[in-house]
Amino acid sequence: MRTRRNSKMVYEDDEETLPYTTIGTDEAKKMIEAGTRVIDVRQPAEWDRGHIAEAELVPLNGIYAFGKALKELNLPADEDVIFVCASGQRSAAASEIALVTGLQKVYNLANGMNGWVNRQYPIER
Repeated sequence: MRTRRNSKMVYEDDEETLPYTTIGTDEAKKMIEAGTRVIDVRQPAEWDRGHIAEAELVPLNGIYAFGKALKELNLPADEDVIFVCASGQRSAAASEIALVTGLQKVYNLANGMNGWVNRQYPIER
């Protein structure tokens, strides 16, 4: 819906609709316990400091390289996949790239590993 204010058009519904789903730590834990795949997009040194046990490391080292690495995993397009980083920013970018590669059920862990650790959920080193 558009309205005119001071001869300037203002769009009422201007909130960006994201093509992936952002989930919280508790929801992610339940999904992971149910078998949802987890892809950690951090760098190996971050991974070594602690990661979700069920996760696999696919570092986000550029759009093309990451997209290629995802394709090489041969994930079914309709499989649920949670992307995680430290705080939810890189995993948001990874989620968008994943959609472009053809994945359809993409989730971004909102607070990343920071949220996971703050909840005192288990990690592996």
